[in-house]
Amino acid sequence: MLIYRFKITSEEHEEFRREICIQPGQKFIDFYQCILESVELIPAEQASFFLTDKKYKKDREISLNLIEKQVRRYDQEMDEMVMITIAPKLMKDSKVKDYIEDPHQKMIFEYHGREYFTFFIELLKIMHSDEEGLYPKCVKWIGELPKKPLPLISEAKEEEKPIQTDLLKQGIPDLDVLAKLEGIVEDDSELADIEHNLGDILFGDAVKEIETPLVRPKLRKKPPIVPDEPDDIFGDGEGVEDEDEKEDLSEGMDHLEDYDNIENIEIKYSKFSDDSDDD
Repeated sequence: MLIYRFKITSEEHEEFRREICIQPGQKFIDFYQCILESVELIPAEQASFFLTDKKYKKDREISLNLIEKQVRRYDQEMDEMVMITIAPKLMKDSKVKDYIEDPHQKMIFEYHGREYFTFFIELLKIMHSDEEGLYPKCVKWIGELPKKPLPLISEAKEEEKPIQTDLLKQGIPDLDVLAKLEGIVEDDSELADIEHNLGDILFGDAVKEIETPLVRPKLRKKPPIVPDEPDDIFGDGEGVEDEDEKEDLSEGMDHLEDYDNIENIEIKYSKFSDDSDDD
């Protein structure tokens, strides 16, 4: 039976090398699994084989999973580059022999798992083998592929507790309380009432209005009106000259309790009694 013998190397690690034998009729998914076992990698989220030219320039792709890509291709009829959608062939459906076009066929294998690796594949020879065994298999193992260190999981910092206002501490109102707002008609007078009673509508007893007692300012007691003393109360009796001054003087005597000394009043107004007797 025919056997393909491939050499697998890594550009990043010169000492790394694997040689894998596979039967022509086997599929790329078998080739993929054998590579993972020989390199000690876990199954990838995505992986692909690419057919290349002698300088490892990528051409056709054989993918692990179904993916669609937008690529630019030259359209001869339109004579310009256009964007088209392509879906590469799948490993599980593609046989290795269908993609061997050169005795030293070259390929690239890209691994997209927890880490990313690129491997260069080259067909060393096509040979006949009478050996019995399971294929594919790794027949040469040189060097190890250093694994890239995984980022350390740092301890999560405790989230700072947000500052709770008094309103947040009281909780969210029940839905039946919020339903009271559905029937409100928006006009100026009712909006004013809503703003005034918003706490009672939303939270009921949860928010109680703090009533501040009305403190009335103390009114300063108006000082009593004390009439001016006559110019000559102890003189010749001409202290009050007209009737207007008498009326002004009498208005200041409405409350006798406003005066501390009653005797002073008698002295002040004794002139008036003398004038009446003369009349």
